[in-house]
Amino acid sequence: MKAWWSLRAPLPRSNSPAMKVPLICWLAACLPLAAGTLKFDQTKKEVTVDNEQKTVSVDYEFKNDSDSDTAIEKYDAGCPCATVGVKDSKMNYKPGETGTIRISFDLGMVPGTMDKAVAIYLKGDPANCPSTTLNTHIIVPTLVEVEPKSLMWDLGSKPEPKTVTVTMKHSEPIKIVSMSGADPRFKQELKTIEEGKKYEVVITPTSTEKVGMGVIHLETDCTFERHRSQRIFMVVRQPLAKQQAAAAAQKNP
Repeated sequence: MKAWWSLRAPLPRSNSPAMKVPLICWLAACLPLAAGTLKFDQTKKEVTVDNEQKTVSVDYEFKNDSDSDTAIEKYDAGCPCATVGVKDSKMNYKPGETGTIRISFDLGMVPGTMDKAVAIYLKGDPANCPSTTLNTHIIVPTLVEVEPKSLMWDLGSKPEPKTVTVTMKHSEPIKIVSMSGADPRFKQELKTIEEGKKYEVVITPTSTEKVGMGVIHLETDCTFERHRSQRIFMVVRQPLAKQQAAAAAQKNP
């Protein structure tokens, strides 16, 4: 069995706060990859995970479809939730050779359904121009649905109450055990529609005379940590027409 190895140098990317990490090579049987140009069978994949899962791995097969040798050098995952490996620690590919890149995601850092992009750099690629970007759509089943997640009031409008509905999608009941919001500009009331199944949060601004923002934190007794805490955002904002007018004025002084 071949050992796993890491690339020595982290991937630099200018003007980006994203995490730069070296490629970690993994062991396994061979599948396809591509550089020189590397031609990937797919550059977009979708995966559905269970709430019990801690990690998930997605394989991207490729082939060196060019007439010259090529080498995988680095990757940029954009966040610490992903690590990237190359099958059998093989980094160099002759014309016609195939391989596999495996992206492993730490689901503890993926709070819900989202898209993750990983840039793959081959030897000779410019710093900000990867040869390929691999996109993974990770579907995490929703157990606590908050709709809408944000409430808006226009500046100077009537401070009327608005309602957020919290629906539990799990087969087992999930209860809201606490609700907190430190901003006194927004009053909140929790209503139980069906215990463990459906709730409403009624939010009323005390005034809309000033622009402001608040956050309400909901804590549930959900057994899955990623669904346990939920947030609702409240904003008193400039009317949209005024925002657009201000933006246009900045562009055309």
